[in-house]
Amino acid sequence: MRNWKRKSCFARGLAVVIGIFMIGIAVGFFRIAAMGADPFTAMNTGISSFIGIQFGTLQLTVNAVILVFVFFFKRKFIGFGTIFNMVFVGYTADFLIWILEKWHIAFSAWPSRMIVLAASVLLLCIGDALYISADMGMSPYDSTGYIAETAAKGKLQFRTIRIILDLICVVIGFITGMQTGIQWKIVGIGTVISALCTGPLIQWFRVHWSDKLLRPFQKE
Repeated sequence: MRNWKRKSCFARGLAVVIGIFMIGIAVGFFRIAAMGADPFTAMNTGISSFIGIQFGTLQLTVNAVILVFVFFFKRKFIGFGTIFNMVFVGYTADFLIWILEKWHIAFSAWPSRMIVLAASVLLLCIGDALYISADMGMSPYDSTGYIAETAAKGKLQFRTIRIILDLICVVIGFITGMQTGIQWKIVGIGTVISALCTGPLIQWFRVHWSDKLLRPFQKE
């Protein structure tokens, strides 16, 4: 039994690490494509550019603030995956951009930016599927919807609350992005695609791949 638990923790932990790095690369690709990003990334990109803080540091700070509320209201959502997510997604995106800039690799043409955007959506969905299937904690931002649902005492469903939170993030990202002239780079077609496509795609990858892959290592 003890050996099985070790193998389970290792396999699920590895899935979290791989999934989070894929999500970080996806976030970096969203920023490189400059055609809009998922709501949380859009907000953090706008704020970081407005106040002049590195994206990874700003994202870590925002996640840390949210984590305080998660700790008091939905502590069961906190795990290895939670901490790894809040620390490494932003910095992985920053590192990818730094590498591309160092090697003078740019994607300025419309077709190449569309390819990068498509790659970012695909990586985000595969990474999220792995991360969720591992069941080792929820990201702070994802937890906020459940906290708000509990606070609303059933008057609002999670799906409705998540839409409201995403809209708030988009508005904040757009307004702060306006101050540095990048509002249409962080809120655009990529934001719409994220809102409409990532949920179904993540579910598809979970059902047909990651859930099956990690099923032998799930908690008994």
